[in-house]
Amino acid sequence: MSITITIKVDRSIAELIEKMIKLGIAKSKNEAVNLLIEYGKAEIEKKIREEEKVEELVNKWLKEGFPYKHLDTSDLREERYG
Repeated sequence: MSITITIKVDRSIAELIEKMIKLGIAKSKNEAVNLLIEYGKAEIEKKIREEEKVEELVNKWLKEGFPYKHLDTSDLREERYG
């Protein structure tokens, strides 16, 4: 089932959509936008999984405490301020 939505896009996206139509990659703006969404969907889903894992670890550490104690971070400080 299709749902109609109205969106504003960045000028560079609009130009990309026009190029897709001009080159025959898509037959319409609708098809072009759907292609862009579909191709980008996997990357967004990957990013969401990564962010959810980070959030899960942070919540676990806040609840149970950070699993590492007394780490030697001197090399990191030297790298940062050295």
